[in-house]
Amino acid sequence: MKQREILDERRRQLTYFTSCNAGTCQCRGFRPVLSNEEETVERRATRAERENDYAPMTRDLESLASEEIIECRTCGHSISFHAEPIKTLSEEEIDTYTDRIADLQTCCSELSEIDPTNESLQTLYITMQMLLKSLRTLTPIEVPFIGKPNFEPDSFSPFILVKKFIASRPVDNAEKHRLAEIGTLFLTEMNHWRLESFENLASNLSEQLEQGRYRMMFTRLDYYVNMPSKYLTFKQYQTVDIFGEKFALTFCDYLINALNSEEYSPFGISESDLEESSEDLTTFATELKSWIELQNFTDDSYPSSSQRRKDSSVSMEDLQLTYVKRKKPTDHSESASSRESTTSPVNDESEEPLKKKKDRSSSQPSTANSTKKSPETDESMAVVRSLIRAIKLESDMDAMEPKTKADFEELNKEVSRGLGALRDEESGLIEFRVIGNDLDPFQDHEQLAQLVELQNLFGAQLPKMPKDYVTRLIFDSRHLNMVILKRDVGVIGGICFRPFTNRGFVEIVFCAITAQEQVKGYGTHLMNHCKDYMIKNKIYHMLTFADEFAIGYFTKQGFSDKLEIKPTVYHGWIKEYEGATLMGCHLHPQISYIKFPDFSKGIQALHIGYKMENGAECRGRVFGGLEHIFRESFIELRKIPGTDSLKMNKKTCYQLDELDDTLDTRIVSILKKLTADKNAWPFLKPVDKHEVPDYYAYIKHPIDFKTIQEKFRRKYYAHQHLFIADLTRMFQNCYSFNGIDTIYYKLAYKLNEVALKLLKSAFPESSLYPELPERPSN
Repeated sequence: MKQREILDERRRQLTYFTSCNAGTCQCRGFRPVLSNEEETVERRATRAERENDYAPMTRDLESLASEEIIECRTCGHSISFHAEPIKTLSEEEIDTYTDRIADLQTCCSELSEIDPTNESLQTLYITMQMLLKSLRTLTPIEVPFIGKPNFEPDSFSPFILVKKFIASRPVDNAEKHRLAEIGTLFLTEMNHWRLESFENLASNLSEQLEQGRYRMMFTRLDYYVNMPSKYLTFKQYQTVDIFGEKFALTFCDYLINALNSEEYSPFGISESDLEESSEDLTTFATELKSWIELQNFTDDSYPSSSQRRKDSSVSMEDLQLTYVKRKKPTDHSESASSRESTTSPVNDESEEPLKKKKDRSSSQPSTANSTKKSPETDESMAVVRSLIRAIKLESDMDAMEPKTKADFEELNKEVSRGLGALRDEESGLIEFRVIGNDLDPFQDHEQLAQLVELQNLFGAQLPKMPKDYVTRLIFDSRHLNMVILKRDVGVIGGICFRPFTNRGFVEIVFCAITAQEQVKGYGTHLMNHCKDYMIKNKIYHMLTFADEFAIGYFTKQGFSDKLEIKPTVYHGWIKEYEGATLMGCHLHPQISYIKFPDFSKGIQALHIGYKMENGAECRGRVFGGLEHIFRESFIELRKIPGTDSLKMNKKTCYQLDELDDTLDTRIVSILKKLTADKNAWPFLKPVDKHEVPDYYAYIKHPIDFKTIQEKFRRKYYAHQHLFIADLTRMFQNCYSFNGIDTIYYKLAYKLNEVALKLLKSAFPESSLYPELPERPSN
């Protein structure tokens, strides 16, 4: 196999960690040859810096990712000798190790910024050791010395303990349901608990805490629960699942003392839930702690310790005990404990913030909390009034402004179609199925008949597509088909798609609805079903080539020709069609697209209702100009006509001022001023390689304002130094390629002066600026 086929960007980066296979060579990883400037920096580095494996890593990985480098600067051997162990890896394994490289870079970045006294420093060292060993040996990540869950194998997990505790209470069902609500808050708070420093935690405990036990508990919680939310390749565990009775007792002790101090800030529940349920949580934690201690000493009915973590004998019918999970951004797992899935029904909406108010019915015993003041404020009541007004909007359309009314009617029409299709599905008139040819000679004959019906439908609705091509894809085992089946009719529409699960995208090949069933909302409902199916299978990018007749449909479905997926992910994997436009749709993992049309209508109605409620006194009025006001040196907000209706307090004003002073706002302001400068025209877009053929051979890392703006839209500039570094590189590229007397050097110098002033004004605390070179002659 040719080297060019093997060593793509990801594989080149992996060679940084693989040893050289050339004879007796002892080189531990491929290091790209440095440029003259980088070599000078390397020679001037201290011995400690040269011996640090992580200092040059980011630079070398960027070089390996951006260009194909053949020779190793350490051993002088070809990169192919370092790539030998990589050749046998599958694409899925390459993706896994690439994610570990990204995690290692994140870990190095955190290590350079963390306070040496921070307890998380040990976790970062453990993480780095595990990642480096995995990358150098190309093996799975090993279990660190802190062990692996479960950490108290001879005891129940906190989740099961709370369930057993509630089930054992000698109270009626109504009170047990009330206890379950408190238990939900308790488990959520425990699951999001972040340990304080040893001194602060010890001060909130009644019993003495050994420092060794604290360190082990902190490291385990940090490594298995806190850290996976920031890293790609580590499994996310739940605190209430991986610990046991000792941890539960420690948390109960902490929570009781912390709540009594009246300075407690919640970790997982909201402030309003804490304010409403503080006394109940204290009572619950106190009783649970006593119950656990009692069971350890006197309860002979418990099973042996080896069976405790498997016990699920407690019956809690109709009792919902849930908690909010710690999860990664793309995690779709349910909110139940992984150990306990049979004894308690789990509420599917348990991932939402736990803000359900307690039902204080007359059948329940009254408590001190029943006399608490309602948390509603005037502001929240205004929102409620707006919601009530929004519900009445359909009978009050004349009260809207003409443009608002037109927009609302258009959305209402689209939503009505979608709701009509949803009602047809709920009534059983239509149903959706995912079918395909699995090449089984004994597969369902009804499914094969539906594939034939879908083939005929696509042939009729897509006449430009060759019949044999349509047939081949529909019956291809790698393709799947989502079809709409109508009662007593059969297949009336469908989508043929090919999923690329390992690469995170799906290609939509064909999509059509029979002519008799169009304009009923079935097409949109079909696409929404398809989106939810993809999210369920953890695919978040949909791609399709749309011809001129299909662009309008796909645009309505959220597709755009501005893709949010890198070309390297899909290039070479999907077939390109002449005269068609490649469009993509990025799916949000937390949206139910089937329910989204109705949800969007409600949001728009609420927005319009709120605007009408709060701006009623100004509707229809036209205010004069502001020219006469600006004669004064200072303008008070109340002097501007129309602002007397604004409900804004001082606290809100300060929050707005702080919000405007963000990193993104400052970057946008600087880019706007620089791109509008008269000297900026050579830097607005990339250098044309046809006009300047030698440019890219000399400049290895080109950059321009268009590229900077694209990186900004992708949220690349997480820190001001990243933005300043790109501006500096843009100017340095120009200075190094062009002579001092050229027009481009002079334009870059003038624009550099402007950029320097803007950056010093926006980021006065920064230690990095694009310094000016030698001044050119006028």
